[in-house]
Amino acid sequence: MPRSYLRFPHLHGDTLVFTAEDDVWTAPLAGGRAYRLTADDVPVSRPRLSPDGTRVAWTSTREGAQEVFVTDLDGGGARRLTWFGGARTVGWRGSGADAEVVVLSAAGEASARRTWAYAIPAAGGAPRRLDYGPVSDVATAAGRPAVLLGTTMSREMAWWKRYRGGTAGKLWWDPEGTGEFRRLAAELGGQIDSPMLVGDRIAFLSDHEGWGNVYSLPLDRNGAGADDSLEGLLRHTDHGADGAPAFYARHASTDGTRVVYESAGELYLLDDLTADSAPRRLDIALGGPRTDREPFRITTDRWLDRAAPDRTGRASIAQVRGTVHRLTHRDGPARTLLAQPGVRARLAQPLGDDRALWIDDAEGEDAVVVAPLDPRADGAPALVRHAAGRVGRVLELAAAPDGSTAAIATHDGRLLVLDIGSGELRELARGADGEVSGVAYSPDSAWLTYADPVETGLSRIMIARLADDTLVEVTPPRFVDRHPVFTADGKYLAFLSLRTFDPIYDEHSFDLTFPASWRPFLVPLAARTPSPFGASPDGRPTTSADEGPEDLPATDPADGDADTDPDAASADAGEKAGDETAPEKDDAVVVDVDGLPGRVVPIPVAEGRLRGLGAARDCLLWLRNPVSGVLGEGRELTGDRGPRPVLERYDLVRRKVDVIADPVSSYEVSGDGNRLVVRDGSTVRVLRSDRSGSSAPSDSDADEFEIDLSRITVTVDPTAEWRQMFDEAGRLMRDHFWVEDMADVDWAGELARYRPLVDAVGSKDDLVDLLWELQGELGSSHAYVIGGGGGGDWSGRPGLLGADLERAEEGWRITRVLPPETSATRARSPLADPGVDVGPGDVLLEVAGRPVDPELGPAPLLVGTADQLVELTVRKADGEVRRVVVRPLDDDLPLRYQNWVNAKRTFVAERSGGRLGYLHVPDMVASGWAQLHRDLGRETSRDGLVVDVRGNSGGHTSQLVIEKLARKVIGWDVVRHRQPQTYPGDAPRGPLVALADEHSGSDGDIVTAAFKRLGLGPVVGTRTWGGVIGIDSRYGLVDRTRVTQPRYSFWFDDVAWDVENHGVDPDVEVVITPQDWAAGRDPQLETAVRLALDALESTPAVRPPDPATRPSRRRPELPPRG
Repeated sequence: MPRSYLRFPHLHGDTLVFTAEDDVWTAPLAGGRAYRLTADDVPVSRPRLSPDGTRVAWTSTREGAQEVFVTDLDGGGARRLTWFGGARTVGWRGSGADAEVVVLSAAGEASARRTWAYAIPAAGGAPRRLDYGPVSDVATAAGRPAVLLGTTMSREMAWWKRYRGGTAGKLWWDPEGTGEFRRLAAELGGQIDSPMLVGDRIAFLSDHEGWGNVYSLPLDRNGAGADDSLEGLLRHTDHGADGAPAFYARHASTDGTRVVYESAGELYLLDDLTADSAPRRLDIALGGPRTDREPFRITTDRWLDRAAPDRTGRASIAQVRGTVHRLTHRDGPARTLLAQPGVRARLAQPLGDDRALWIDDAEGEDAVVVAPLDPRADGAPALVRHAAGRVGRVLELAAAPDGSTAAIATHDGRLLVLDIGSGELRELARGADGEVSGVAYSPDSAWLTYADPVETGLSRIMIARLADDTLVEVTPPRFVDRHPVFTADGKYLAFLSLRTFDPIYDEHSFDLTFPASWRPFLVPLAARTPSPFGASPDGRPTTSADEGPEDLPATDPADGDADTDPDAASADAGEKAGDETAPEKDDAVVVDVDGLPGRVVPIPVAEGRLRGLGAARDCLLWLRNPVSGVLGEGRELTGDRGPRPVLERYDLVRRKVDVIADPVSSYEVSGDGNRLVVRDGSTVRVLRSDRSGSSAPSDSDADEFEIDLSRITVTVDPTAEWRQMFDEAGRLMRDHFWVEDMADVDWAGELARYRPLVDAVGSKDDLVDLLWELQGELGSSHAYVIGGGGGGDWSGRPGLLGADLERAEEGWRITRVLPPETSATRARSPLADPGVDVGPGDVLLEVAGRPVDPELGPAPLLVGTADQLVELTVRKADGEVRRVVVRPLDDDLPLRYQNWVNAKRTFVAERSGGRLGYLHVPDMVASGWAQLHRDLGRETSRDGLVVDVRGNSGGHTSQLVIEKLARKVIGWDVVRHRQPQTYPGDAPRGPLVALADEHSGSDGDIVTAAFKRLGLGPVVGTRTWGGVIGIDSRYGLVDRTRVTQPRYSFWFDDVAWDVENHGVDPDVEVVITPQDWAAGRDPQLETAVRLALDALESTPAVRPPDPATRPSRRRPELPPRG
């Protein structure tokens, strides 16, 4: 039998359960054939057998979000146990009719990272929250103390190996059973996972010795010393040692006497935890078909990556999930050019009239491929690959119009030119600060233009004469100039530039910004070519037939017909002056180098958020993105889909701009400039480049139409695709990790060690896990794999009422209705809407006319109701029964977060007598920036300020936040009838204290480090996450799984590189214990308030000046003459 990839094992007696191929399986513990317990084919995890071995509970995504299900081991249907909208299995408590399943969920919390433990009757019923505080795992057994694993950053131990930051697992235990938990094994100094009670020992996984292995400590801590002592510590596995598996031990679990775990997709059993115990591998064979490894067909319109039209606009080279095809646009077939399992093609496009050009990795590295469109035609050349292993990661590929050369922009900043005939590759240029972009040829194929990143944050437009590789600067490196393109007649070079400086005043704070500053510019290439927008001594000709070489372009076509067929017009122009879009030798593009930068002129259109500049016949094209809020707060109210780009056409003859497609995702121009292939989501259309109006073509339109993509058929071989994805992820990391030596990790060796496991994986979710573990070998933050195997029906998530409820007679009683935050549209509260009139003490009886289950509550009846109008039947406290209509939430986290912030702010105000302000910053992206400014002016006007970045999930705005917090009051603006204002505005008036914890990560680490480094005040809390090697998330694999490469490593002038994998140490450490959480105490915030008030005693807040101290301007008495 072939190897399988087995995960999440658990055992009871002679029975083993585990997950594989997106299902739960069972097998004899002695080994042999395994059988499926589920047939959902969705990602599943953490199956746990009941104490009597008759039932199994597990986590499944069959309803979209993770929920917990339970079934009898000997068969029967699965029952959904949780309706949290996110939960996972931990284990069982009790037995028989009293058996409960222990699960974790962040439902009802203000942060998704704060998962609490709940016990739920196995037969179904109301969850009972356990007073452990936020935890990542729990180990309990009758008559023995509870052992908790403090909340981690939800990263598996093997996904960031040798992690030592603030969220490293922390063990807590309650030896007396009083609810007073204490830290356990605090001196261990490594990552901890999977706590277990095994006999008279506490077992767990740890990698404090560099490899993930099973360890244990004696349960009798009196004989072993203090709680944090490591006396009696035993290691029971030797993963990483010679002769032992060279992979982490993972997902350990126990039946109370034995431990079973996974390593590299294989299962191992420890029969005991003695000093000489040794694991043995379990020989398990999966029975039944391996469904997810079987080939399957895909829907072309969903997986189309690109459609690049040929010269005539009659066909395109289409790229579909790594395959390449020639697709006629209408009344014709599709022809496959490349569909090789395990090979991914990218950047496919036409090359001349009879060939195609693309990049693929058939030889294990990116290579430039030249292939005939019809390999069976007489004299057709064979497909050939050039420069494999010499081009790195190709980012852009451009084919010369005459098919003689191809230009290549690579990940390491090189601009290469490939001679198609000889295969010779030469380096033309290299970017000094990153990648060359916007590569484009002149119509005569003699010149190449590109954007050159010559200085940090700046780029210039360059052109190169390919005959002798002469480089010419078109614009100086002063601005950001990008997207250069030659006009179709070869007379001009156009580009987009970020050089419009027309600021807009901010409405919320005193600030100015440049939200839309791109503008197109044009450069006449010949010294005597006039600007299309200029003047001439003889005026502008009326028809193109009257144009001289130094004339302005005529305002009308030669025949005076504005609706001339573009194909006929092109033919007429060819008869008169040769083909404009592909000049002959005597129509070569003329470039007068002297004075070229001085000939740059703006195109007279409004600036905006422009991208994707292109050239077609007599026009330029670009995409214009509307200026809109990042968070989409307004769209939340209106229900709009959101702003989409539009395609604008600037007519160089009429000097007029029109929107010709709305909305649009992307577009490509045919070689002759007469046709466009325009994409809007999964719809692809052929449009005329001279069209007017933005409406979609009608079914009867002969010139413009929708392309039928169903003629392309693609079958995916998952096993071959997974091997290709593994290798590509490895190359991307090799080429982009922030240091070339991979921080001393033998990356090639790691790839070789993990590669055989690809043939064992049985589903996409397995592959994602394998890639996570592979990238975890780098010991780096931000090495992510995003995009699992998908889930089931996401409508299975219940709608939420924004309230807390408890069981009551005949229904469920409302104990609290969360108030809405009107400044955050997602923080609405359905039961607080006007006219609903439902509040604490009211009892919910029915949902949509169906009685509320007395055990399960309303959640099962609210499934699929998010953002829908739903009728509730409510009995008021006075006995009145009312029917009300509400619109449930799909997520109440924004509402609960705002309620949490308000509670913290109220606490600070009350504890300080109104002297201290409070600000919480949840992240360092747009949502955190909005939250900071929501109360910035009010809170900074207090005598002191508590800045809370606990739970800050990072981003990129830390320097903006620090600029605000670091302001110092150096003056006052005193005005009559108003309160004095600080200069600068919103500057803190007194002492600052920051709060940070283990969940302050990434840019949350950086803002904490900056706060300390600038001496703004003390930091209170716990050590932060410790992940400051940033990413840009630019790369996707062939099935659109995103893989990130840590590229931007942060260095501080006081602690150097030491924030990564360590975190920022607080000035005053305050740990919130499980009992603090259970009691609702926040000792970190209490300490911050005390420190701020103490600081005010020694350093009072600044006060505005007394106007009585002003100088007198009274007119003096005139003294007598001397």
